[in-house]
Amino acid sequence: MRGAMTGLKLQKRGYDFFVSYGHADLGPARALVSFLRKPCGLSVWFDAQSGNAAQRSSELLAAGLGNARGALIVLSDAWMQSTWCRNEYEVALAEQRAHDGFEVVVLRIDDTEAPTWMNVAEIIDFRESTATSVARLLQSLSSDVPHRFDNDQDVYLAAPWSRPTEATRVALKALRLGGWRLVGDPPEASQQGADRIGGVLRTTRGAIAILGLDTARQPACASPFILEEAQLAVHAGCPLLLMAESGVNVPESLAASAFGGPVVLTATTERDPDLQAVLQSFDDELSGAVHDDSDAYIFLAGSLRYDQTQSDELVEVMERARNMPCVRGERLAGDNVQAAIIDRVRRAAVVVADVTDDPRNTLIEAGVAMGSGTPLKLIVHAPDGVIPKKRFMFEGHELFGYASPEERLGLCYWIARQFRRRVYVLR
Repeated sequence: MRGAMTGLKLQKRGYDFFVSYGHADLGPARALVSFLRKPCGLSVWFDAQSGNAAQRSSELLAAGLGNARGALIVLSDAWMQSTWCRNEYEVALAEQRAHDGFEVVVLRIDDTEAPTWMNVAEIIDFRESTATSVARLLQSLSSDVPHRFDNDQDVYLAAPWSRPTEATRVALKALRLGGWRLVGDPPEASQQGADRIGGVLRTTRGAIAILGLDTARQPACASPFILEEAQLAVHAGCPLLLMAESGVNVPESLAASAFGGPVVLTATTERDPDLQAVLQSFDDELSGAVHDDSDAYIFLAGSLRYDQTQSDELVEVMERARNMPCVRGERLAGDNVQAAIIDRVRRAAVVVADVTDDPRNTLIEAGVAMGSGTPLKLIVHAPDGVIPKKRFMFEGHELFGYASPEERLGLCYWIARQFRRRVYVLR
């Protein structure tokens, strides 16, 4: 029971997180799950019977951890005393080793010290549920933090992330030396299909597709999903570097569209001089590619109602959820700030506007978004759960309410996550 539960690919799994907790912590665990589900919009596997040995089984773990893209550990004295919780943790680590992108997040809800065998980069202090601790949690739900949020060096990567061959591993290691930020379509957004992939591709300088040998397919060829993403890159006008393992049947039309033709991969070292020369040539090609940041940032409209610390936490949460910058008009500078704000609103992936108390700047920026067709998300303070009457100008737009700074963070996390892209951190 201590190995990875299933071979189900992350993008085909039904849950974002599996929650592991001790039976005595049912109350706080239930409250946490409720927050993650709404307003954060996460799909969470939660066993309300946790701790009942009659209810626990390897099949239960397979249904939970084996069908989730991450595990959330609620660390406490009760968790430490549960052998089932220890088993869940070890299975979660096995899933993380088996599936790139599987996240393991640990929250400490009492004074229990983490055991020496707990192998995680960070343990979030959640003994008090405050806006600061909630912000820290939301920022940690994707553990691979990119070194930069701007998309100046973005390159779309289509690669086999499950069961890669040795030649594929070599190619991925070589790409670490390229200096690019490798981005892709996140597993949780796969249901948005080709339109989303095309949208991400249009914000990048180019694309790299790695075609690994799949002996289960005849004639020998790569994953049809990777081939489809490579074709989408060609249709989007992106320079495409095609790297194919020896023996892979590369479609002629795709090969003809690739930069310099397909690069044949073998199980050589990632510092192979010929491979590095190809990557350098492709980098030179990308440096001349037409590129801007349209659709590659969130615009946060108007003045924020909370203090500077909470404002910064909100921006940081949205940037981590999106893996892209969060732009605020009040921080733009230049000779014509108004024109700069209008330009940024028009080219944003989405505008988030807090219309509580109808602040003038927010209404103007929201109006620009509506006039330019930029996606607009309206949020409003609703302390009693009752959404206030919307202005006539916002007819046709839904208002999303929040009752506290913590709920506001969760709501903005949910909005930003809908426009998320994955950033690969290659090790």
